[in-house]
Amino acid sequence: MKSIKIIGSLILLFSIQSIVAQYGQGGYGQGGMGQGGYGQGGMGSGMVGNPNMQNQQRSQPKEPAIEETVKKVVDRLNEQLKLDELQVIAISNIITQNIKKQNAIIKKEEGSNEEKANELKAISEKMDLDILILLNKDQKAKYKLMSEDSKKQQEAYSRRNR
Repeated sequence: MKSIKIIGSLILLFSIQSIVAQYGQGGYGQGGMGQGGYGQGGMGSGMVGNPNMQNQQRSQPKEPAIEETVKKVVDRLNEQLKLDELQVIAISNIITQNIKKQNAIIKKEEGSNEEKANELKAISEKMDLDILILLNKDQKAKYKLMSEDSKKQQEAYSRRNR
């Protein structure tokens, strides 16, 4: 159960880090849509002079591709747990499905933040159980330790940002 929380935390942590990295290091403004893509000539030249369009684009950072996030998480798990090829494929599929479910919950407008947090927690716990089923005894022990460490890191991070 704790390992599910840790894996969910890892996924969210990797997603957040990717979003911050993309947006915080220039994103649209440095070689992105503001300067290179649409910002020079052609159809995009009208957007440069229109501050409303620029603000609209900058306020919505591009989300990292699910595949990138899954690859990072699975690579880390593979490095720590020495997964075989079938485990890598199965775990990749589980994580992909769960990220899609989590994104849908985060994006939905109805419901309180507490309800959303509970739903995300349930998805994360189910994902951990699904992953644990695929692991051997030694891998399960390591996975649980990783989950506990991740949970501690997430708690420390959330305390700092209060």
